[in-house]
Amino acid sequence: MLTKFHSYETGKAFTECCDCGCNLHDVDIYIINQSFAGNECIFECAMCLQCRERMNEQLSENSRVAMFDFMHDHADMESRQERLSNNSETEAYIESCITCDKIRSEAKTFTLGAMFSGDQLIKDPFPLIICDDCEAKIAATISDETRKFWDDYIAEHFPGPPSEIDLPNKTKPILI
Repeated sequence: MLTKFHSYETGKAFTECCDCGCNLHDVDIYIINQSFAGNECIFECAMCLQCRERMNEQLSENSRVAMFDFMHDHADMESRQERLSNNSETEAYIESCITCDKIRSEAKTFTLGAMFSGDQLIKDPFPLIICDDCEAKIAATISDETRKFWDDYIAEHFPGPPSEIDLPNKTKPILI
């Protein structure tokens, strides 16, 4: 696995789903999310696709539609596919925000998302980053119901920081 996607807390590869606790190498696909303030990782989790899909079902319909619409309206996936091939270096995928092209180093905060099967990174559209500005725009579109669900989820599964910490834009990290 790529070192960039290892846990910053342990320095090792993620091995368990943060939700159900399953061994990530026993599932077909899992997702890693890491939120950064500058170069410091302030939140990280790995989740099997089954738990991620179950979590998505808990979000309000309005929030799911709003997040889909935001990505559809702002991420030019065709251009990204043309520019990046499956053979592109991983860094090329995460050098700028998928929705606005803001350079990662210019973002105060950003969230990185990656999808894996075993130790293999699955490319297109992952890996990707969403910058602070776009995270704030996404956060503004979600319902109070979804915001409460996500805040409660973080508090339950991640006691202490980051559940007690907001990003500079006063939101919790987003789950890609």
